[in-house]
Amino acid sequence: MTTGTAKPKPDGKPSPVPRSRTFRLAQRTWWLPWVLGAAAVAVAVVITTEVFTPDQPAGWDQVRLPTAEHQVVYTVTGSGKSPEIKYVVDGVNGTETVVNGDLPWRKEFTLKVGPGLGVVQVLAANNESAGSIACTVSVDGNVVHQATSRGPGTQVSCSSVIRPSSR
Repeated sequence: MTTGTAKPKPDGKPSPVPRSRTFRLAQRTWWLPWVLGAAAVAVAVVITTEVFTPDQPAGWDQVRLPTAEHQVVYTVTGSGKSPEIKYVVDGVNGTETVVNGDLPWRKEFTLKVGPGLGVVQVLAANNESAGSIACTVSVDGNVVHQATSRGPGTQVSCSSVIRPSSR
């Protein structure tokens, strides 16, 4: 009758039962089904999320980013002609230039700002025979910046930042 143990060795200890190759492989790779199962669950979650999630969050079509229109007035005062007057026209970086503009000079326009900030800026140079040159930037009837530069051949700059909801 066999009890499942090997015959004792000469030192008195029983020799180990020979294990099959399959049993040894199963002992070394016991973690593999767990990894494959976790990967399968992750793939199922991603697929389910992609299938059942809308393209845009709920209420996204109702979001309104702030925009506003502002009345902007640039003025440059002095005597004679200004060799160059440069000003921002789009609230970002689009500029226009007036060469040999008669002083006093004025530019009025409507500026749409939003959803980010808008910039208003005017730069002017003084001619060689004038005593001073000044600029003013007004937004919606309020003077937001003014400056004066004295002396022939000088430059002056006026600028401000406008928020979309600053009305």
